[in-house]
Order: sequence, then structure tokens, then C-alpha cells
Amino acid sequence: MLVTPDFSEVAEEITPGTYKVRVKKGEVKEWPSGGQYINWELETYGEKEPKNNGRRVFYKTSTTGKGAFMLQRMYKAAVGQPLTGPFDTEILVGKNLEVEVVDGINYKTQEKTGYTDIKQVRPVSSN
Repeated sequence: MLVTPDFSEVAEEITPGTYKVRVKKGEVKEWPSGGQYINWELETYGEKEPKNNGRRVFYKTSTTGKGAFMLQRMYKAAVGQPLTGPFDTEILVGKNLEVEVVDGINYKTQEKTGYTDIKQVRPVSSN
């Protein structure tokens, strides 16, 4: 079957840089190898270039293991308190953060993936 796609509404990917984002939702999912992670949907706001406002950015945080520190950092940046136990992801919905977006790197090959990744999450700066 011949398909004629319409890409007129597709936005170009967000470019590396620092962005203010608002947490839109967090979905708990399972890693293929076992264990849980939270897939966060973030949305940019307050950018000087209008095309960079309302852009969706996704961020995955492990809930266990060595990578769980990323969840601790995100939680503390969003609510100002350390995460010490169970919590409802809805607590973070609507919270504002600042993220540093970088070109993604495959950690095994050290080659660029062609996708962006979030390197840092911190509280929104006053600048």
C-alpha cells in the first residue's frame, strides 16, 4: 500500500541547550531487563524563541539501582526536599525545572545516537 505522509505539523527536534520545563506527567514502566523506571513528559516554557515554547522533552529515571540517583535529583529540584521513600508521581506534575539538553551518546560505542538526552536537572534559576 502506498502511503503519503504529511510532515507539515512535525516540529524540528529541540536543540542542545538549557531550557525551563514544566512536568506534564510521569508514567511508571518496566525496563525490558526488569525493574521499573518513570518516563517523564516535560514541556518547555519561557523561551525567548517562540518555536522553543511548548516543546515536549522526555526523561527516564530508574526507580532502583545505580541510576536511581537521577530520580533523587529530579525530585529534590522540583519540590526542594530529598526523596526518602514512596511517592506519587502526581506530586511532580506542574512543577518547574531547568534541564540541560545535550546530544545523546551511546555509552557502549561513545557515538552520537542522533537523539537528544537530558544531562542535568536542577531548580529553575532566577535569571
